[in-house]
Parts: sequence; C-alpha cells; structure tokens
Amino acid sequence: MRSIAVIGKNFGDEGKGLAVASLSRVLGKPLIIKHNGGAQAGHTVEDAAAAWRFVHHQIGAGAEYGAPTLFAEYFMPDLYQLGKEVADFTQLFGFVPLLYSEKTARVTTIDDVLLNMGAEAARGDARHGSCGMGIDECVQRNRAGHGLSVEEVAAWSETELLQRLRELRTRYTRDRAAVLGIDRGNPYFELLRNDTVLQNYIAEVKTNIGLLTLVDANRDWLLQFENLIFESGQGLLLDEDHEAYAPHLTSSKTGMHNPASFLAKRGLTLDEAIYVTRSYVTRHGAGPLPCETARDKLPGVGADLTNQPNEWQGTLRYARHESIEAFFAPVERDKDSVQMFSSARDSKLSILITHLNETGNRLYFEEGEVSFERVEREGERRGIRCMRIDGLELI
Repeated sequence: MRSIAVIGKNFGDEGKGLAVASLSRVLGKPLIIKHNGGAQAGHTVEDAAAAWRFVHHQIGAGAEYGAPTLFAEYFMPDLYQLGKEVADFTQLFGFVPLLYSEKTARVTTIDDVLLNMGAEAARGDARHGSCGMGIDECVQRNRAGHGLSVEEVAAWSETELLQRLRELRTRYTRDRAAVLGIDRGNPYFELLRNDTVLQNYIAEVKTNIGLLTLVDANRDWLLQFENLIFESGQGLLLDEDHEAYAPHLTSSKTGMHNPASFLAKRGLTLDEAIYVTRSYVTRHGAGPLPCETARDKLPGVGADLTNQPNEWQGTLRYARHESIEAFFAPVERDKDSVQMFSSARDSKLSILITHLNETGNRLYFEEGEVSFERVEREGERRGIRCMRIDGLELI
C-alpha cells in the first residue's frame, strides 16, 4: 500500500483537487481520505477533452474516476450540503459516488453555520475572512463538550435528533451567540431561535446520512486499497497553528499532521507529501498577503472561475511569491513539525506547481520572473522534487 498526502503550500486555491484527481486517475485501487476542515473546500477538476468541470466540496476530487472517499475522524462533514453535491455529481457523471465515513467524524450543524455567519456579520470591517460554513464553530462546540457524530445522526430518529439540537441551543448556542456579539440587530439572531430551521435541517440530514457507509477504518479495512490519497483542504499558511497570520486562519491542521497521525495509529507510513502551489499566489478572504498585487500586473493570469466574489470572502486576491527561500520554507517547516510521528520521518517531499500554462513556464517572485528550471534546481539541492502538470498528467 502506498500513501500520499496532497497539501496546499500557501493560502489554499492552489490546485489540490486537480492533483488528487490526477493521482486517482492513474493509481490502482485508490481511496481518497478527507482529513481536515469540511464543506468549505472548493476543489475544481476539469477535463477539457471530455468537456466537463466539477467543483468538489466534500466528495473526493477523483471520485469521477471511480475512487471512493473516506471522511476521517478529523473531517467535519456538512450533511445538509452533501445531498446537493451528490445530486450534481450524479447528474454530471451518471453514477453515485461511493462515500465512507469513520463513525466518529464530527458533524457540522446548521447552528454552527448560522453562528459563523452571524459572527462575521457582527465583525463588520474586522471580519476574519471565514467562508461562513461553520467550521470553527463546529470545533468550538466540540471543545466545549457538545459533540455530534455521524454515528449518532445515523442512529437517532428525527425526533431524537431534534431534541438533541434543541438542548444544544439551550445549553450552548445562546451563550455562544452572546459571546460572538450576535444580538437582536444581527440578521442571524432570529434564525438561531427558529425551530422550523432545525426541523428542515434534520429532515434533509436524515435523508443524506444514507449517502454514507459508516466504517471502522482500521488497518485491515484499508488493506483493500492499494493507494491512500489524503486530500487536504485550505493551505499551510492557514493552519490553525501558524500564528503569523492569526486570527485569519482555519480551524484545522492543513499539513502533514493529520495524515501522519491517521497512519501512525494503524502502523502505516506516509510515503510522499505533495505540496501544491500556483506559479503565483492567491488568497480568498481577509488577512495579510505579502507581495500583493493586482491580477493585471501578473502577465497571462486569467480570471478564476471557481473563486467568485462572495459575501464572506470578498474578491480573490493575487500576489507574487516572496523569495526562493520563502518558497520552500513552508514545506520544510511542515516536515519538521511531524518528526514526532515515525509514520512521516522518511516521507518524500514534492512541490507541484500549477498554472504554469498561464505564466509561460515561469514563476512570479517579488524579484521578477523565475524559470521553473531554476526553482527545480533549488528544490533538488534541498531534497525536494518539483513537478508540473499538463492537463491531468503530473510531470
């Protein structure tokens, strides 16, 4: 069995979905493992020859090639949103994707989403740049001892689940809303007290839980697959522990930590970590962006079809890479951070550079344009392989 982690090197939106799909397309018996964040991911896979394009949120990128998806215990599925994504996928590709979940995966609830949206609305111009999908609120609720797992959602009746969510509102949600400054003038205040909201949510969730097959993803179960592909959400610079950009971070570990931990528990090793970056840098949401510039100052760079302007993250922002040293630093830092896991100590490191077709096989740095070959040579010196992608082929 081979295991590969696909990780965003920067602020997300680098091309992780394309990388995962490319691997799923050519590797035998793959399993895509979603291990951090939740439905806020937007991983685009496009096949120009076949004339289709799909944005993956919770379904693993590469499911279109028959690869099943596993929600690991660190993943926070939004079962309300899952139904529409599966329906869209099925309409486009003609089959229902195979989705597994560990029983302990933590469910993102409707109140997590509403609290997230209400908090960002209350912050006004000081927004954190959240996607408004409730990930941090799911984390905070679980830390406060009010967890809800996929196994519980599957086992409980609609009446039992409604009772549980009503109790959460009484014991947790109202106090949390007050802490976040969600008052009567906030557009989400009344929704957090509306019982019909809960009832509609539960009806959808109880239908969609049937899209998941709950499993004990132990070593024996995993051995039916030949390749484990960990599909990470967001990017290294948004990792919850990367304090340099706090508070504009995501509430999960975005690097090697989760894959290494998952594998270590099962006596397996991580063979390779592939860090994905564009030939330039983007950030969708608030927070610092070194070397930021206008898109029209980056020759050849076209409009992004996936990261459209929205209420929560604003407009996609663009930047140059800072320096050659800074280019490799997140990868080397991430490898150093997981040395406590024997499963990751010998992992091979690679950087996959996307969007080179836009920039003429060059990367845009603060110092100017740098050829892929120069970056490749510097990577070799550091023991990091640099790759490109042509269509759906990694080269």
